[in-house]
Formats: sequence, structure tokens, C-alpha cells
Amino acid sequence: MKLKDMNHHDFDKGTIVIFSLIQWHFTWQSTHNFASGLAKRGYRVLFIEPLPKRWPKPSEFNRVWGRISGNVEAAGMCIQPLVSGVEIISPRLLPDVGSLAQYFNREIFVPRIARSMHNDSLKRPVVVINYLPTKASVSLMQSLDPDVSFYYCNTDWENDPYATEVYESEMAKAVDMVWADTPTNFNRVRKLNARVVSMPKGVDISLFARARKENDQISKPPLCVYFGLVSVSTDVDLLRKVSHHYRLRIIGPIRRSLHGFSDRTEIIGGVPHEEIPDRIHDADVLLLPYAVTDQNKAVMPAKLFECLATGKPTIVHGLDYLREYSDLFYICDDHDQFLSAIERAVNEPSERKLPRIRLAEQNSYEKRIDEIESYIAEVFSEKQTSMPTNRLLEDR
Repeated sequence: MKLKDMNHHDFDKGTIVIFSLIQWHFTWQSTHNFASGLAKRGYRVLFIEPLPKRWPKPSEFNRVWGRISGNVEAAGMCIQPLVSGVEIISPRLLPDVGSLAQYFNREIFVPRIARSMHNDSLKRPVVVINYLPTKASVSLMQSLDPDVSFYYCNTDWENDPYATEVYESEMAKAVDMVWADTPTNFNRVRKLNARVVSMPKGVDISLFARARKENDQISKPPLCVYFGLVSVSTDVDLLRKVSHHYRLRIIGPIRRSLHGFSDRTEIIGGVPHEEIPDRIHDADVLLLPYAVTDQNKAVMPAKLFECLATGKPTIVHGLDYLREYSDLFYICDDHDQFLSAIERAVNEPSERKLPRIRLAEQNSYEKRIDEIESYIAEVFSEKQTSMPTNRLLEDR
């Protein structure tokens, strides 16, 4: 079979290598959904957990040790279900900062990791989806000699408080195509690569449909729920205020102090992704309380379409990207607006649910995987004339 005869339904399923920004056992993200969806379609998926991009702070040593030792609880992460066809790789190398560490990574650790992966018989075609623009990541990606490569830009690296040395331009030039999740990220990376396409996050519709209420009855007082990581991007002060006005439930790993929260605040902690719909089923209002930062101007939360799929009203702060969806969310500019929006939301007419659900259905992960397979086939087709004959015939 020649590549020009292929489409995204009939070409041989090879190996998908995903360079992730997060560990597998963390809050469930688009990375997990891509890996799971592609594995279900017959690909062998290698999920490479984050290559360290910075030196840890003293307060993070327990979390780092937990990751190295494989102790998920010590690492402060969520235990997520393993997926058939997805193999998790936790590489060991130095934080990719400074010329000395980068030298040892490039000369010793990256070649060792690449040899190990090649010795494990990477079935071709090899497709790389890379989230992490560091020197080590680019070097390892190129060492795998992929047939097709993509950079998925879902972070404004220029304003990332945890990124010290990022090589986004080098990454963008090394791949065949760039995907971007928000207009801000799209406009930035389109200057770095001639082929940039929009690739928003998505949602598992059937999973989050379980969180829909069968009736419009509101509990008294209303129950507000935040699910996801509580981190530097979260407006903790705003969540604290909510806790003193309404019932509040927080679901997810906690990396910020919750000092001063109301005693009635329900702290669930991290749970497997498949449990979240049951944990938010009784919620009257969902919350997206982000801090106002330059980085958050480019953020599309992984839970964006998950919130919409429930049909529940969602109150938003600090996410400029969502202003274009003001008819579906309650967009707030300050804390007072946020608190008053909760009261309005619980009294909204029931017909506001359906448009949210419809938009979520248009952004299902099934459709995202269709798009990914189409881009893989498109790039293969364009590269067939320059691809060696033995590569075309390999594994066929």
C-alpha cells in the first residue's frame, strides 16, 4: 500500500509517542484523552512523562522524590486508571537548565533513553506529539527519527512562572505541524511555523453527561464546586470568599494553602477522572476562578467543555479567552461580580442548558481524534515523495 492511497481509516497503525507536560497520575488532561483515544483506535501509544524543565524548589522535594520512587501519594498526585495500549515511560535525566545539565542530557541521558525506546522495537510509522519545548525534548524527539511530528502548544511559555529555559522556536521549526488550543497561542506560534492549526481541548461526552441533574431543583444554600488542580493559577482568595457565602466543594490536588476557608468547605482531594461526574452531580454551580495573570490570558482549561457538557451554570474569572462565550458562561471581572453571579446562576431559566451541551458535543474527543488522524494522514501524504522506499515498506 502506498501512502497516497491511505486515509485516516486504513493506514497501518504504528507508534504514537506523546511528550507530556504532566505525569499520567495527575489531573486528567487532553494528553490523557489523546493517548487513550489513539490507543483505542489501534495505535501503540508511548506516554513519556515530563522531562524535567527546571530545578525543584526545596518545598517540592517530597513531590519529586515521590515521582522518582513511584510513590504516587507522596508525589501528591491522582491515581488515574491505566489504559490498554498506553505504555507509560518515566525517563531519568537532569533538569534541562544551564549549559552543563543540557550537555549531560544531550550526550548521555537522551541517547540512553532513545536507545532503550528503539530497542523496544518502535513500530513504524512513528508519530510524535510533543507538548514540551525544551532542548532535551527536541533532542529526544529527533533521536527517534519520527515519520511525522507535531508540537501541541497549550501554554504561553513566555509567561509561565515555572519555565526558565524554553526553546519554542526551535521546537516549532523541528516539527511538521503545530497545533494551538487558544487564539493567543495560535497567533504567537504562527510566526514560528508556516503550518499552524487550531486544536482546542475536548470532552468525553458520555462521561460528563452523567453529571447532569434530572431536574432543576436547587439545594439550599446552593452547592458550588471547583474541580481541578489548586495551584498558582487559581484565585485562592476568590475561592475563600465563596466558601464563606455558599457551600463549597473542592475536588483535586491542593498545592496552595487553604488557610482561612470556611469550616464547612468540603475538601475531596484528587480522584480518578472517571469519578468526577459522580462527585459533581449534585452541584448547582461550577466554578472557574483563575487568577488574573498574563499566562492565564492564553489558558484554555482542560475542564472547559467538561463543564459545558454537564449543562450546569459555570462562573468564570481571569480567563480572557472565554469572553467570546459570554452567552454560555457567567464572565466576571472582579470578586464581587463573581459572588453575585452565583446567585443569578442558580435562578437561570432551564433553557440555558441546551446550548452548553450542544457546544460540548461539537468538541468531543472522538472528533478530536478524527482530526488528529486526518492530520497524520495529510502529512504522510505530503512527505511520501521524499520518504525512503524502505521506510514505506517497513512493517507492512
